[in-house]
Amino acid sequence: MTAILHTLAQPMRTSLTAAWLLLLPVATAAGQQQAAPDTISLRPLSVTVLRTPTRLDRVPFSASVMAGAELREGTTGLFIGEALQGLPGVRVQNRFNPAVGERISIRGFGARAQFGVRGIKILVDGIPATLPDGQSTLDHLDLGSLGRVEALRGPAAALYGNGAGGVLQFESSGPHAGPYRQDAAVVVGSDGLMRLQATGSGTAGSTGFRFSVGRTSFDGFRTNEGGAPDPYSGGDRTTLNGFVGLPFSGGEFQAQLSALDMDALNPGSLPADLYAEGSNQAWGFNVAQGAFKAVRQGQLGLRWTGPVGSLSGTLSAYGVRRELDNPIPNTVIDLDRNAGGVRASAAHSWPTAAGEIRLDVGVEGEIQSDARKNFANEGGGVAGLLTLDQDERVRSGGIFAQLHAPLSARLSIIGALRYENVSFRAEDQFFGTGEPDDSGERTMTGVNPSLGAHLAMGDHGVFVSVARSFDTPTTTELANRESGAGGLNPQLDPQRGWSVEGGIRGTLAGRLAYDLAAFSTWLTDELIPFEVESAPGRTFFRNAGQSKIQGIEASARAVLVPGLTLLTSYSWVDARFSDFVVDGESLNGNRVPGVAPHRLDARLRGQRGPVFAEVRMEHRGAVPVDDGNASEADGHTLLDLRAGGTDVQAGPLRISPFVGVTNVTDERYVTSVVVNAFGGRFYEPGPDRGFYVGMSLAVERR
Repeated sequence: MTAILHTLAQPMRTSLTAAWLLLLPVATAAGQQQAAPDTISLRPLSVTVLRTPTRLDRVPFSASVMAGAELREGTTGLFIGEALQGLPGVRVQNRFNPAVGERISIRGFGARAQFGVRGIKILVDGIPATLPDGQSTLDHLDLGSLGRVEALRGPAAALYGNGAGGVLQFESSGPHAGPYRQDAAVVVGSDGLMRLQATGSGTAGSTGFRFSVGRTSFDGFRTNEGGAPDPYSGGDRTTLNGFVGLPFSGGEFQAQLSALDMDALNPGSLPADLYAEGSNQAWGFNVAQGAFKAVRQGQLGLRWTGPVGSLSGTLSAYGVRRELDNPIPNTVIDLDRNAGGVRASAAHSWPTAAGEIRLDVGVEGEIQSDARKNFANEGGGVAGLLTLDQDERVRSGGIFAQLHAPLSARLSIIGALRYENVSFRAEDQFFGTGEPDDSGERTMTGVNPSLGAHLAMGDHGVFVSVARSFDTPTTTELANRESGAGGLNPQLDPQRGWSVEGGIRGTLAGRLAYDLAAFSTWLTDELIPFEVESAPGRTFFRNAGQSKIQGIEASARAVLVPGLTLLTSYSWVDARFSDFVVDGESLNGNRVPGVAPHRLDARLRGQRGPVFAEVRMEHRGAVPVDDGNASEADGHTLLDLRAGGTDVQAGPLRISPFVGVTNVTDERYVTSVVVNAFGGRFYEPGPDRGFYVGMSLAVERR
């Protein structure tokens, strides 16, 4: 730890100095503005990620919230990592590759993802972004309208089923309280970055609405072989998002609509020699094979909350249609997906001398239907001979109950229990060509309890919890078989485990809020990715016998002087195999690849009236990249600067200009790793120093 702090001391001093230099003109320009509050407290903020609304300072689990300016101000609105940076225990590897997306992990869970998000349950405005098989994609998320993120760190199977790492709940900003507000935003920056967005929002009577359309394009920084100016990376994305909320049948009804049209090139990862040379080229085989992803997706979600007799009821439903054209090395994947689900829950409360007891019970059911075809890649992404044709079905059902009970004025508990059943079925449509019939079925079940207790002690609180985790392979992970056969991998099982944690949170002297947690997780059959020589660039999975993850998470928010706030978070994760043998070699004691043991984030923010300036620092330690721990990606420290103004009045307009500099020190670094990649292609390079400038305009109708 001492070595780490010594390494980070100079970047932190640089950050503090830069922040003050940025704030000198801010103080002059906004001298007549009221200063920001010089105290900080844990307000009785309610979080809903536990299903039962609970005060954040009384939650008996590791939970955190980010909202408002921290999520949006001064960012490009293109990358999820910009919004989640500094959220304790939540790590985002921005791969700067829209074809595979950003890799999100909580306490090491999610690091296995070759694309999208795994091991974490994700909700967007109360509607699941995680499909029945545990796979999540966030390409449709409207970052420009993001208002709040809640994170539950640790096993969430007792409440949400198939997800071992935790829950991320994204909430959009509410509709404008007046009749109508029209916003328009533009951002341009390095590497061909451009984002355009228009949002209309308002309230008519008791009905609130918000609609937005956005278009982003990003050329990226990965070049063709030899550094040709035409990059083989980046992509274009168009999104449409809509929301309507209105009173209905004594409660509130909400409808959300999203649509996505995205095309992105996939430059792949690099071996150590090319990365060490400073190359940012796309991997030649990816270019020759025309690796890219084209996605068309639409989603509709409906939700009603209100009284049902003496109970509080919630009923929600969603449906998704996704079409994917995805050439990867050696294979062209054609996938059509339909999915949907319903959830119903009811809650009843009883007053007692110690407080209110609340019992929630509910049931969920989801289905997923994939029509999957694989073709030989003839080069340039051209589909050749059909190699796989199968229909895949997933049915997921769960029943759960949760009890929130105060045992005294200071001590409370939350206990939950859920039964989960996930059934996978593959119907082989290819066996008529002389191939064997690889149709098959897999059923995976789990009974998952959790129990947490919280003891309030004035401005501080102590909590402990224990929970069981349950995480199935996704259909893609089951369908990708090293042998090349169809059907579902009969040897790939869900990973299960038990976690215990304890922590303390509170405030000191009214100027600092802190949160500290320690945890241990014991896993059986952890899902580990790997590649083989016959199919480089394609990821397969196997189970490790046993592994253990332990760690510490710490975060603090401090008011240094009026108008200047420092937000820091540190996490240490030690993930190791305790029983894992591959090809006769024992890997016991090795670190689980893809998980960085150390990460430190710091954000220094100054505010004077509507004008702000911010310095962000991210330090990540070295990351093991293979099961044998023979190689690792070096650690790095990144600095970003941003400044701007928010809703500055200019006649009828509200103007919000901003500028930003990323990777200020122009550090050469590995932004993400590909675990167990064949040929040592572990390394995905990060971009050099970059710049962006943006502005949003708003006009309100009164």
